[in-house]
Amino acid sequence: MKKLLFTLCLFAAITSELLANTGDTTWVTIYNSRKITQYGNYDTSAVLPTGKRFRKVRLHYILGRYACPAGTQYCGSWDYTTQVYVKPAGADTVEIARVITPYATDWLTTNRKHDYIIDVTDYASVLNGNLDFRYIYQGYSWGFTVTLKLEMIEGIPPMDAYGVKNIYDGYFSYGNVSDPIENHLIAKPFQYNSPSANAFIKNTISGHGSDDNGCGEFCSKYYELKINNSTISQKQLWRNDCGINDIYPQTGTWLYERANWCPGAVVKPITHNLSAVTTPASTFSVDIDMEPYTVSTQTNLGGFNVVSQLINYSAPNYSVDVAIEDIVAPTDNPNYFRSNNVCSNPKVKIKNVGTAAVTSVVFNYNLVGGAVQTFTWTGNIPFLKDTIVDLGPSIAMFNGNNSSKFVVSVSKVNGVAGDQNPFNDTYQSAIKPVKSYPNKFVVFLSTNAATSPINAGFNEAHWKIIDQSGAVVASRVNNLNSKVFKDTLTLPNGCYTFIADDDGCDGISWWANTAAGSGTLKFSSATSFATLKTFNGDFGCQIIERFTVGYALSVNEITEPTVNFKLFPNPSSDAVNMLLDMSIKQDVSYIITDITGKQVYADKLMNISSDIYPINTTHLVSGLYFVTCKFDGGKQLTQKLIINK
Repeated sequence: MKKLLFTLCLFAAITSELLANTGDTTWVTIYNSRKITQYGNYDTSAVLPTGKRFRKVRLHYILGRYACPAGTQYCGSWDYTTQVYVKPAGADTVEIARVITPYATDWLTTNRKHDYIIDVTDYASVLNGNLDFRYIYQGYSWGFTVTLKLEMIEGIPPMDAYGVKNIYDGYFSYGNVSDPIENHLIAKPFQYNSPSANAFIKNTISGHGSDDNGCGEFCSKYYELKINNSTISQKQLWRNDCGINDIYPQTGTWLYERANWCPGAVVKPITHNLSAVTTPASTFSVDIDMEPYTVSTQTNLGGFNVVSQLINYSAPNYSVDVAIEDIVAPTDNPNYFRSNNVCSNPKVKIKNVGTAAVTSVVFNYNLVGGAVQTFTWTGNIPFLKDTIVDLGPSIAMFNGNNSSKFVVSVSKVNGVAGDQNPFNDTYQSAIKPVKSYPNKFVVFLSTNAATSPINAGFNEAHWKIIDQSGAVVASRVNNLNSKVFKDTLTLPNGCYTFIADDDGCDGISWWANTAAGSGTLKFSSATSFATLKTFNGDFGCQIIERFTVGYALSVNEITEPTVNFKLFPNPSSDAVNMLLDMSIKQDVSYIITDITGKQVYADKLMNISSDIYPINTTHLVSGLYFVTCKFDGGKQLTQKLIINK
């Protein structure tokens, strides 16, 4: 009896200690600004906590740039495949993340970096103790730095991850007659045992290389997942949203659609729930079949990078549990750049991590220190599915509030106060205010020479302004090529969204479409020559500006001096003109760098105003360059310049 009592007390003490730490976060640094200097593997190790339970584990993959040494032949920093692997002792070496680097040859001059935040909770079973890591860089051009950090948040997950096994892991050529991809994607037997109660397959597949038909990078193909020789799912391997990438503009062909990836984006895994077609202790076969395909010319074949994993879990830990996964807006998270900043309609991503379907959620939200707003969402979210919730018009929350933090929480689920896990019910984000424009201003659009593929006879570019209720209050459509349009708008007080679309998904000024020329899009003052906002023409499919008129937000950005510049003709041969657009006279210095970051020319213009200034480029050889202008107050802007002799 004493022995039993001691055991129960010990169990209670351990349980109490684990619960007391719920919500605590441990940060583990794997790499810190590691310079990528060659193709291949970068191995390291790290010490992770043991004996703890994590409700969420997130990998922060922070990409930056460094200046390559003089004489470096390849320092383009283009779109390359990178993979992060963990190598647990006595278990499979498994990929936990795949990121395609962006075209980032201008990141040095713009002092830019990006933090990709990737949920790796599925791998909690191996993310512990002394652990080896491998970072794989598959590029032949250098210049990137990588920082890898694990954010490990203690608590109870929706299901405990018990193990992960590789099904396939490799790059396989596609359309190869002598060695078809199906020779490698063969049926394999698997089994999971108690206490595992559920099994999932996680597929990370991306197409690369190019044959005569553009496969695998530029062709849309599907795969079929078969369990015990029966097809349970078919998935298309294609990304059609590259033109609205949150990392833009980029210096290459970032906006083309691709085989399940985009330059500068995380490769999205595809998950299949096997719980309805498998049971513990029973053997089953797994097989992936790619869409049948061969190509007549059997040289320069493309292929697919296939990582397929079987991950097994405990039974679900909750029946009623809604998790706030992220705040889409308002936030300064660069992974939601296109969705911000906002002056109304906050958006949050929620996930049902309980077994009962979620049909209603009541949210409380506010800017810290301000009045709390309430919103009720209704719908139907099955177990492990997510959705983005628009919390509705809420300009009153933003008006005059100087807070830099937004907070949202779950108040009720399915009509009942709270849920079974309060630790994922609240989320907070840092925010930046939107711009505030005068009630009367001018929208200036100079179209390029690109005819719309879906609206014959008119230019690809068109715009509209909607109010916070979604009503269109101004627009310009059916525009002719190579024309200038100036629309003077008078808007009542409120929150608005300006949306400019390009039917060709290549913006109004893109280096890879020089035949179309360059357009200009900006907001100008209706009472002076001041430019309120100039939009970068390399915006892909769409650009959005959210703004207020007549409301006092914490920062009124148009009171600051405005600066911008444009290069023409571009491409150029012997000379190029620089059109400077500034609201006040000032000194302007500029430098020209090549794609390696090497400075090839510099000059300074003293006490100048808005005008056209020639640049002599006779000494430059054909290629891609970057012109960086530095203005008074420290602001600097960079534009691409193509020299073609």
